[in-house]
Amino acid sequence: MWTDVLMAFGALGLILLGMDWMSQGLKVAAGPGLMQFLQRWTNTPLQGVAFGAVATVAVQSSSAITVTTIGFVNAGILSLQNAAFVIYGSNVGTSLTGWFIALVGLQFKIDALALPIIGVGVLLKLFGRSSRNKGFGEGLLGFGLLFLGLAFLKQSFDTAFVDIEFTGLAQLGIWGILLGVLLGTLLSTLMQASIAVIALVITAVSAGIIPLSLAAAFVIGANLGTTSTALMSTLAATAKAKRLAWLHVIFNVLTGLVALLLLSPLLWGINLLQQWLFTDPQPAVSLALFHTLFNVLGVLLMWPVTGRLVLWLNKRFRRQNSAGLRYLDASSLAIPALAINGLSAELLRVGQLIAAQAVRLTQALPTEADSIDDIRSLQTEISSYMHLLGREPLPANEAMLLNELVKSQLQLEMTLQLLPVLTQHLAADITVFHNEAELWQLLNRAIWPDDAGQIRSSYRELLRQREQNKKQLYTLVLQERVSKDAGGEQLLRLAETKRFTRQLTRALLSLGALQSRFEPLTNNQEATDAA
Repeated sequence: MWTDVLMAFGALGLILLGMDWMSQGLKVAAGPGLMQFLQRWTNTPLQGVAFGAVATVAVQSSSAITVTTIGFVNAGILSLQNAAFVIYGSNVGTSLTGWFIALVGLQFKIDALALPIIGVGVLLKLFGRSSRNKGFGEGLLGFGLLFLGLAFLKQSFDTAFVDIEFTGLAQLGIWGILLGVLLGTLLSTLMQASIAVIALVITAVSAGIIPLSLAAAFVIGANLGTTSTALMSTLAATAKAKRLAWLHVIFNVLTGLVALLLLSPLLWGINLLQQWLFTDPQPAVSLALFHTLFNVLGVLLMWPVTGRLVLWLNKRFRRQNSAGLRYLDASSLAIPALAINGLSAELLRVGQLIAAQAVRLTQALPTEADSIDDIRSLQTEISSYMHLLGREPLPANEAMLLNELVKSQLQLEMTLQLLPVLTQHLAADITVFHNEAELWQLLNRAIWPDDAGQIRSSYRELLRQREQNKKQLYTLVLQERVSKDAGGEQLLRLAETKRFTRQLTRALLSLGALQSRFEPLTNNQEATDAA
């Protein structure tokens, strides 16, 4: 008895480990392709639902798709409304995995096939030449462990738990069903994997341990438990991430309520369908069908009200601290390319905030101490995020881009340190920044990468004007119309202003070029989803 209980515990560990490796490996194997599809093929609600379902089946983790989608919403690449339908599709994709377990995992002797799959996966992971091959190997390894765990779990259920009576719980009526929902939610929250809970319940119902009605309650609870991942990922997240997480919660709670209200009719209809299709109804197939039906029903119910729900959510979680990160939180770390894009957007903000202070100098106004403090605080947060990203295993391209971002941040830090020096120059001559006014204003209000050409042209013109100013200064000193001391001070002001402008312009042009790698939202979408 206890040996079989321990076997079940170990089997559950194999399932969780297999799912984690399969999810991580397939994400690496997919590379940037997954992100490109999420960015380009979610423009309509139907595309969003289809992508969410297919991607969840592909990586075997609705939580991974949810966190990825939150990252894209943070980065301004995906609108909240489009992201909503990806989340809906992700729930449907979780139910499709249940079909695979019911039809393949429990109907065939898959443990005999699992070991060769594990062997092939280990060979690819250890000896694969490319990161994609290694990722595919890790995915195969996880796939084999998942089904090996299912085989051991089924074996332990057939012996250890066959005499346990769960029918008494089902006889409690609605209270027994609600208790099943609660247990399913707790299991899904603890395991952080609803698919693992569903695999556990499908195995139990197929062994005749749990009645179908109670198993259905467990599945509803597992669906509700998936929201815990989204909520935990937004504890210190941006306003956009919180909106999407709460949309996920609303969808799952509504779907769960509908499934509870229609539990008896749905199971009755499924039973009739099974009797018509099969001579011997299979509880595992009935449970998989129930899971799919109530998720699809939830999508159909949410479809017409999503627009209004998004408008309502956009009025919530307004950003309190203007100095905080807007495009980054922990969810972006899971996707290096997305984190790189978010970092470039945050550094662009820093550069434009510095440019705004420079514009004040052209108006003979001093810099604002509170704004400078906010910029320094933002720089500190960005540095901390860069350190976290630098600890992750990065592909060669992302590692190179991260180095470029560090360079841009150092250039911006240099300009920040030069601002007090420029303020001192303003005290000596209020017209000292007359030539820089146009370029600094352009940098302050630029839309990247659209205005890059105009900024380059303005920068070249400024350099030409500065060369003329230096020549005029040399002539004035030569004619003794300006003293050597005064001429030296003017030349120093020119040099330090040139240094400030060069570093600020180069940093922003580099960051703007990096932003062009991604397709930003339209202005209307940005306004709608603005925090």
